This record gives sequence, C-alpha cells and structure tokens, in this order.
Amino acid sequence: MAVHNDIESFLDEDFLRKLEKLKILAQKGIKGPVKGEHDSWRSGASLEFLDYRKYQAGDDFRYIDWNVYGRLDKLFIKLFRAEEDLTIHILVDMSQSMGSGNPPKDIYAKKVTAALCYLGLANLDRVGVTSFANILGESKPPERGRQVYLSVLRYLLSLRLGGKTDLNSCLTEYASACKRPGIAIIVSDLLDPKGFEKGVEALSYGRFDITLIQILDREELFPSLNGYLTLKEMETGEIKRITLDGALLELYRERIRNFLESIKDLCLRSGIDYYLCNTSMPFEDFLLDYLMKGALFR
Repeated sequence: MAVHNDIESFLDEDFLRKLEKLKILAQKGIKGPVKGEHDSWRSGASLEFLDYRKYQAGDDFRYIDWNVYGRLDKLFIKLFRAEEDLTIHILVDMSQSMGSGNPPKDIYAKKVTAALCYLGLANLDRVGVTSFANILGESKPPERGRQVYLSVLRYLLSLRLGGKTDLNSCLTEYASACKRPGIAIIVSDLLDPKGFEKGVEALSYGRFDITLIQILDREELFPSLNGYLTLKEMETGEIKRITLDGALLELYRERIRNFLESIKDLCLRSGIDYYLCNTSMPFEDFLLDYLMKGALFR
C-alpha cells in the first residue's frame, strides 16, 4: 500500500495530463533503424510523397514513376518522407553526491526523469532508463507505450544512492553496449573531478544526440553559509573544517562560475543541449521552462 501511494504521489496527475499534450520530436533528424513515429527527410516507404530524383543504377524499380517516364522519356524515382522510430535513453546519476540539497538532488532528478519518460511514452517513443555512479546500475530497457509508465516509476523508486561518480567510464560503457542509439539524456550534478568529456565523446561517436541536465542545489550555486564550518565530502566521507569568510566565499563563487562556463563551452563545441537546473525552482516551473526553451522538444 505504501509503495502504491508513493507511485501515485510521485508526480501530480493533473500535471501529467498537461504534459501529455506535448510531443517529443527527434532533433537534428536522428535516423532510427526501423519505421516508427517520427519524420525524417529521406526516401522511405511511408505514403507521404516528398520529391523526385533521377534514377541511379541499383535503385528499386518499384519507385520509378512511369507516368513521368512516359512524358519525359527519363527515369525518375519517387521519394517519400520516411518515419523514424525514436529511442530515448535517460541516464540518471545515483552517486552519493546526489544526496545533498534541499530537496535532495536525487529526488529532483527522479522527478525530472519520470516526467521525461512520461512524455516519451505518451508520444509512442521507446524510453529506457539506466542509473549510474562509479558503474552502470541495472537498466530498464527501452520500451514503448503508456502502460510502461507504472513500471518506470517502480524502477525509479527502487533506486538507491551509492558510490562515487565516474561519468567517463559509465557513459563510455553505455555507448559501447547500446545497439540502438537515439537521444541520450544525462541527468546529473556533473560533480566528477575527472570530468565527463570522454564519456560524451563516446556517446557522440556512437551516434547519440546528447542532452545534459545538470541538477545543483541552491547552496551549491549561491552559498549563504559563513563562519566556522565542518564540511563532509559526500562521496569520500572526508571531513574538513574551514572558516568561510568573504574572500573564501568569493573564491568559491569564481570557481563555480568557471566550472559552469567550462560545461557550457564544451556543450557548445560538441553540439550538446545543456540545461542547468536549480532545485530551488519548483519542479513544474523547471520542466515547463525547459520545454519552452526547446532543449529536447521541438
């Protein structure tokens, strides 16, 4: 009964009905391996005519327009708008650092993931979810259909925090193991000293279209604490005692600005969509703002 209540209250049902009206469309013309729900500009077998082109050796005779041949005495092939099957892969960070914040970043990340899954499933896309920390967790393989949403919620509610963050290793392993590329959405605080550039390079090489959703607590972005503090590193358990004065606070702010700018620069260079999420923003406001900006949905 308790699990059922958790699932029912995880995302507001009225809000989900609003989300259902939105459509997920593949950006940048992602080409899926089989006929599906999304359009792409290439020849195919759907009924929507696109254009003609001259016949070339090896073309399928079935697509020759014999009426045009009768008028022009030249062979032309009919082209059609092909429909593509879109697969959405959501990788959600469950490392120890996601447990900090108010609300905790992992809870916020699960809500974001659940909403994106709902949108994809409502649009008949294939949607899969995989957790990661220092290694990949157990996956919920891509499936399609609204009936899958309940099992997605159960999967997300079963996830527990644990381990350090190793984005490069996990993303590289996922790119190597996945046989059906599509959109890869990474939901993480991106707080990995080793960075994540090699991981996203592997995904790009594997023909994924990448979106990064970085989730940070307000205190991480705009610290308000001062004075004598005892700090605990979430992933290593290391304890540090510091006196946080104005100079040290300004140094932190400079470093967090540089950190965020480096992420933006990397995403700009690599053609990656990026969205920074402050957990102090109400979840519904964040998601609607994200959709309005068209980071994933067009």
